[in-house]
Amino acid sequence: MSTGALLVIVASVLVAAMVQAVSGFGFALLSVPLMTLAVDVHTAVIVSTLTGVVVTTSLAWRLREHADVVLVRRFSLAAYAGMPLGLAVFLLVNERTLLRLLGLAVVVAVVLLVTGIDLSSRGRGLDLGAGFLSGVLSTSVSTNGPPIVFALQARRLGADAFRGTITMVFAVCNLGAVAAFLLAGEVTLDGVRASALSVPALLVGQALGRPLQPRLQGERFRWLVVGLLTVVAARTLWASI
Repeated sequence: MSTGALLVIVASVLVAAMVQAVSGFGFALLSVPLMTLAVDVHTAVIVSTLTGVVVTTSLAWRLREHADVVLVRRFSLAAYAGMPLGLAVFLLVNERTLLRLLGLAVVVAVVLLVTGIDLSSRGRGLDLGAGFLSGVLSTSVSTNGPPIVFALQARRLGADAFRGTITMVFAVCNLGAVAAFLLAGEVTLDGVRASALSVPALLVGQALGRPLQPRLQGERFRWLVVGLLTVVAARTLWASI
């Protein structure tokens, strides 16, 4: 892997880690499309997943008191059930198709969030469905956030509960995704090296984003989520053309 590619990866991790610290999600959603400016999507997925273990685990520990344990359990169990299907897609589908799948998943999340649909009264079927789809996305394009973001926003979860719950789900599921990629022989030395070199940037990004967190509550927080997803969807679909 060239020095230029490594620099792009490190910069992508820094930006994505800052966003993750503010919103509770967005690391893979931003890092994977940004990394594809310099590396292929399969490499970006692996590096994002490996690096994501660090960022989500540290954030989940810090926000653990805000996590809804029942929702975390539902999402995580359903996600693990979906991971084998996602891994099959990752191994069999070409790069352009993967990018299109990534972009379309984000577009769907944006549309559903903008409509402001309220599913707070729905049962656990919403959680299980979102969790399963998240698991599929986790091991195919690494961006397992949209289904969980939609489910939590549709339930009108407050910002603190949202951040605590979603980071805990990501922390649990990233471990499963890493294990799946290892078993499939997809984790390369270049991927491990790039992830290790990105850790300092990850820590800096978290430090920069943390002070901004208290300023983003309520509708401001909701529209930040929508804005982030919109930018990522546009960038990813453009790259797939």
